[in-house]
Amino acid sequence: MAKAQPITGLQARAATRASLPAMFVVRIAELWSWAEHLPYPDRVRQLHDMRIAAKRLRYLFEFFAPCFRPRFKGLLKQFKQLQDYLGEIHDCDVWVDYLRRQLRDAFRELSADRKELKEHVGADPALGEGAAHLREQLARGPAQGLLLMIEDVVARREQLYGELLGFWDELEAAGFRAQLVREVAEGARMERAAGSPVKEER
Repeated sequence: MAKAQPITGLQARAATRASLPAMFVVRIAELWSWAEHLPYPDRVRQLHDMRIAAKRLRYLFEFFAPCFRPRFKGLLKQFKQLQDYLGEIHDCDVWVDYLRRQLRDAFRELSADRKELKEHVGADPALGEGAAHLREQLARGPAQGLLLMIEDVVARREQLYGELLGFWDELEAAGFRAQLVREVAEGARMERAAGSPVKEER
């Protein structure tokens, strides 16, 4: 997992709002730096790092939510959907790796019978018996079920990945990054009395 980009330039005694740009610009840039890997579905590690970067940015936005205008909730909702896609895709990658380990163990149990099949010459009658025995073991064992589960998880990931690419294209077309930066800038400029809520725009 890639380390978080450090946030520098913060002043200990500065007002919270004044520090918003320094914090958010780094986290926003960190997330978008992973976007170049989106066209490549096999880049599992990079997609995982993008998911972590999205999580860091989301937590930052949620923590400082009182500093933003009410309309920011709509942007945050879109942001959560992006994180959900990345999270579900990561879950598929983790799940399929587990299934492959289970499948490896299942095939290991059959390795002795497979070796016996190699010892026969030509159409030895005993070869047919050995093949039938191995087929029965495959039918009774977990291998077939594991293979079906792997197919299902891979198909689910492919579906999610297609949806993610479409959703990301929509965000880019709408200038989502610019909208986030603009909201941060507005939040840094807003003034309010101590303890009073942010006034809602009409």
